[in-house]
Parts: sequence; C-alpha cells; structure tokens
Amino acid sequence: MQLADNPITKVIFEKLKFKDFNNLSNLIYDQERIAEFQFKFHDFKIDITRQTLDKEIKNDLINLAKKAKIKSKIKKMVSGFKINQSENRSVDHFDLRKKERFETQEWKNLINFTNVILNKRSFKTIVNVGIGGSDLGPLMVNQALESFYKGPKIFYVSNIDPINLIEVFEKCDPETTLFIIASKSFGTLETLENAKIIKNWLAESNVSLNDAMVAVTSSKEKAKKWGFKKSNIFHVSENIGGRYSLWSSVGMSILFGLGEDNYKKFLHGAQTMDEHFVNEEIESNIPIIFALLRIWNRNFLNRNNHCIVPYSNSLSKLPAWAQQLEMESNGKSVDIEGQTLKMPASPLIWGEVGTNAQHSFFQFLHQGLETTPVDILIPRKPIKNKKFSHLMTNHKHLIVNAIAQAEALAIGSDDFTDKNKNFPGNRPSTIISWEENNPFSIGMLISLYENITIASGFLWNINSFDQWGVELGKSIANDISNNDGHEKLSPSAKDFLKECI
Repeated sequence: MQLADNPITKVIFEKLKFKDFNNLSNLIYDQERIAEFQFKFHDFKIDITRQTLDKEIKNDLINLAKKAKIKSKIKKMVSGFKINQSENRSVDHFDLRKKERFETQEWKNLINFTNVILNKRSFKTIVNVGIGGSDLGPLMVNQALESFYKGPKIFYVSNIDPINLIEVFEKCDPETTLFIIASKSFGTLETLENAKIIKNWLAESNVSLNDAMVAVTSSKEKAKKWGFKKSNIFHVSENIGGRYSLWSSVGMSILFGLGEDNYKKFLHGAQTMDEHFVNEEIESNIPIIFALLRIWNRNFLNRNNHCIVPYSNSLSKLPAWAQQLEMESNGKSVDIEGQTLKMPASPLIWGEVGTNAQHSFFQFLHQGLETTPVDILIPRKPIKNKKFSHLMTNHKHLIVNAIAQAEALAIGSDDFTDKNKNFPGNRPSTIISWEENNPFSIGMLISLYENITIASGFLWNINSFDQWGVELGKSIANDISNNDGHEKLSPSAKDFLKECI
C-alpha cells in the first residue's frame, strides 16, 4: 500500500484544512510538549519540540505507520525474507552487527589479517580505494573516530580524477603502504582504473600486487582474474547493499584504525539501535518517529529538501554519507509492485558541518522562501584530549550556537520597518545529542540514520535496497571506454569526446 492509499493519509489532509502550523513560536513554549516530543535512549536525547506538528497530528502519523504495518515489515526484513524483490535478495547488513558474526569464518579471516598487518608487517599507511558506499561510509567513520586511531595513517581514494591518487602517492612509500581495493561487483570503472595505476606504481618499485594490495568484493572470480590470490580476497555478501556495507569487509580500514576492541564497541552501538528499532513500540521507536517526520515534512507540508548539520568537525562527512544513504535508497518513482508513486519519496538531502554552515547557507534557511527541516547533531561533551584539554573550552560555543540556531529558526524575529531584517521563523529543526563521540555512540548514530531511511521506505512502500538508477550512466561510460556504442551518442557528445580524448 502506497502512502497515498493509506487511509490515515486522507484523515491528515482533511485536518490540515483546518489547522495552522505557522505558530511554532507559540507551540515550543508549551511545557507539556517536552514529555510528548522528546525521547531518550541510552545517552541519546532526541528533541523534536521544534517540529511544526501538534500532539493530534503526531498520533495520526503513528496510526499511519500502524496501517502501513511497519513493524511486521521490519520483522520480515530482519528474519531474512527477500524483501529486495527487484534483485531477489534479502537484507543482511543487520547480521554484521551481531555477536554471532564473530564466530564466522569471514570474521576470523578479516581479524586475523588485520592483526598480522598491525603487529607483524611494517605498513605505515593504509589506502582505501573505492567509490560510493565503498568510500563514503568508511571515510565518514574514519574522521568521526580518528581520535581513537592508533594504527597506520589511513587515506581514501574515490575520484577517478588522477589528482586524487597523485596526492596520496606523494604521502606514501610503496614499500610500506597497503591498498584496499573495495568494489562489490569488481567491475566499478573508477575503482579498477585507479587500481591499475596503483599496480603499476608498485611495480616501478618492484613491489608485487599481492604484497601490497587486497580486494574486498562479492566477485571473487573477477578478483582472481585481475591477479589477486585467494588469501588477498575478502568477501562481501551480495545481500549487503553498498551504502550499508561499511559494517562488512568494506570497513576493513575502520578496523585497521580502531583495533578489534573499539571496532566491536562500534558494532555494539549499531546493534543496540537495531534492537530498539526492531523491538520498540511505534510510539517511542526513535527511527520510526524520525521516518514519520520525514513523511510529514515531505508529503504533507511539501518540503522537498532536508538539511543535516553536525556541530562536530569530526562528523564533517556525515551529511555526504547521509545524502547517499537516503537518496540512493529512496530516490525512487515506483513502489515495490512497480506502480508509479502517487506521492514523491526521498527529499533532497544536503548539509555541512556547523558552525561553518551558519556562515554559508543559514541565510537561506532563515529567510529563503522555501522551508527546510534541519537536523542539528551535537555531542554534549568534547573529545577527551589530555594534551590539548585547555582548548576544549570552545566546545561550549558549539553548544550555544546549536541551540541558538534552533531557537532562531523556530521563533524568528519581526521587523516590519526593514523587511531585510525580518525573520519569519516557523522553520522546523530537530536536535540530536549524545554524550561524546566514541565508537559506541557513532555506531548508534549511523544505525539510527540507516533505520530512518529503511522505515521511510516502508512507509512509502518502495524498495530501499536496490539502486538501478546508478547503472545506466555506468553502462554508457563503459561502452564509451570500450569504443562501443558511439553511434548512439548525441552529436554534441561525439564532438566533446573528439576534442578531449
């Protein structure tokens, strides 16, 4: 059942004819709103008091989720049903966060290899080579938890632009660098072209492929044909989507950085949020509540974009990661039966780290004609750093700025004399906070956003686990690279290729 066909959708639209949600500056001063619109789970505090909805609409949205049978869909997913119907696959990334994983051969191979590299080999740098989910997830976690890293320096290469790779080469010694080639299909043009350059760069220093490169892939045979021996190939299940793959062997670079103990804390944080998502009732299920807010803003209030602003420099890559997660998962125009959607799905996801964002696009958020819901994320305490503890006092300014922006967006400021200085307010935001950035909390945060995305997909009745929209451009690019299919190109495309290649 699509969102448009959910009987509660009609109920909500009828109520919207008689409700005015341009009064957020009044709503937020209701003391009773705190109990109804704030949630706590472990050290996470979720404050949605500044969202433009009241208790009645919130209850209607909860009933909408019940009519969509969201809980049974979640249970079906984690039970191993092949809910990814277009690819006839189950959704298995939840299993990678469970303790049972540590008994699998795949885990043992991964942990044994990383321990050997860290303890017995003299690698000083690790370079992860991938793109999309094989890059954004590990890179985001690397930055978020860099203060916990004790191993080799870790770099990431994703862009096929040669400058990206050259800049990394300048920081590496071919004899002390390990390259992780991460490609689920082992057919990703950007990744394999970069891998070729790396292979040649190593050969120039008489370093063989299997002494300095490993492959992370679902296509073992392709990796073998490329030159990797069996012991240098690490498996990724076909049932793990790329944007959910940082928990698999694709996250090898995370494991190198964190070490086994902290990596397990990271997984445990994610599993803890998963258990909440699977078991908690809808009324207090944080990922489902967030998904309902996504639907409320996107489909009932016609707010077609959503901004994410982490007030932590360590989380500067989280908006880009969340952008891929949501828009690749839910950027769909048909439901799971292949029927055209009657109401749109994914909003445009964008954002930047605070307070930098305040000096770039917050002008648009405060005074633009469009209303953009904002997630404001902040750890309540700074990262522990004994050497620079005296500098951590600046963290209070992050806290002050985060709450000030949330209040300003909601309340606004009237100036009818000079409309250039008039702030209409009534701009919704959510504050997500936790105690401090550590492996457990970051694991919980990532799982939270993943499960919001999945729950939203269930409410829209779409498949959040395929990404056919990525394939067409890749196919045309491969045809052009192989000197095939040029006759199908437009005249301007042919002229451009002649000029540049």
